Amino acid sequence: MRVLFAGLTLPYPPTNGHRLRTWAMVQALADDGHRVTLVAFAERGEALVDLGPLRAACAEVELVPTPLALNGGGRDALKRVRALASPLPFGAWKFRSPELRGALERQLARHDFDVLLCDGVYNVQNLPAHLAIPVLLNKDDVAHVLIRRYLALEPSAARRLYGALEARKVERWERAALQKAKAVLACSELDKALLRELAPTAQVVAVPNVVDTDHYAPRDGAEPATVLFQGGMDWQPNRDAVEFFAAEILPWLRRRVPSARFRVAGRSPAESFRRRFAGIDGLEFTGTVADMRDEIAKATVCVVPLRIGSGTRLKILEAGAMAKPMVSTGLGAEGLELVDGEEIVLADEPHAFADAVAALLHDAAGRDELGRGARLRVEKQYSLSVFKTALRDAVTGSLR
Repeated sequence: MRVLFAGLTLPYPPTNGHRLRTWAMVQALADDGHRVTLVAFAERGEALVDLGPLRAACAEVELVPTPLALNGGGRDALKRVRALASPLPFGAWKFRSPELRGALERQLARHDFDVLLCDGVYNVQNLPAHLAIPVLLNKDDVAHVLIRRYLALEPSAARRLYGALEARKVERWERAALQKAKAVLACSELDKALLRELAPTAQVVAVPNVVDTDHYAPRDGAEPATVLFQGGMDWQPNRDAVEFFAAEILPWLRRRVPSARFRVAGRSPAESFRRRFAGIDGLEFTGTVADMRDEIAKATVCVVPLRIGSGTRLKILEAGAMAKPMVSTGLGAEGLELVDGEEIVLADEPHAFADAVAALLHDAAGRDELGRGARLRVEKQYSLSVFKTALRDAVTGSLR
């Protein structure tokens, strides 16, 4: 079968949760013997990255400059002004690309594709009109829900007003995009329910986020009293999680465990962001790391103190696959069927969160038991074999 994949970003290298999901899709389709043609946005310099594994998995890879690269800076600000006065959300202006549409049209003229896999609701506008093949829409979050969660923590009245208007626009756009697809691939049963509530006539199936359990395998090397949060600092929910932990959880934790260290591992921690935490004892930033498994292995406990988000967190699946004990907010773990107290510990209130981490730091047997439970859950429900089966069923179902 021939699959045309319209990518919102390059799936490779898989440097964030979104790319991990789309890279898993490309690999799963290739492993099933399908010929994948990828047409995707690429940022400046990405064409120079070693794309050997991606090109090996695909029959063809065509890169299109991302609209942000073509129209960044002042043009990006202009798009925000246009969006404010428009019924369309900012994301629709941001990712509108005649170049991507043209590339897809050329591919469709050259080859007889069986299905088109569209990555993200803002990419739907770039699909050629009057397609004769089914469209599958990849959804790794529920966009309007994410925006409303931002608003709940936004102190600025002006930004809350802008955000409320934007959330309504995004909700309308999202609903319309869902209805244009033959099937929508949600990342969890929870997201599936939310998307069906938004667009009751849409065909939504769950294709869960997963992790390579062979690659992320348990290993020794935990360092004493080391608490890890992993995530890119170019993503606001991750920055908010670090601020929340540093300001409201870490002081209480260090009263209980004075030797506790909070390590933040992930790309792009701007110097201005680091400076906010100057003088806070026990807080460390690693910046970009070559292999996140090394950081997870060093952790005594992994934490996910997220207050903003949608979709599911790959960081939980990675730590769970490595049999690490985890403490998370309820939102951080939403959409993942890990059992509180057996496979993860859930806590939303800062003191309760700190107490849960402290208890695990003092209890080696408890850490081992929680980690084993997490590993077993990930192996059962969030392994690559589960993903491949769900994606295979979705693709074949779209052809009926």
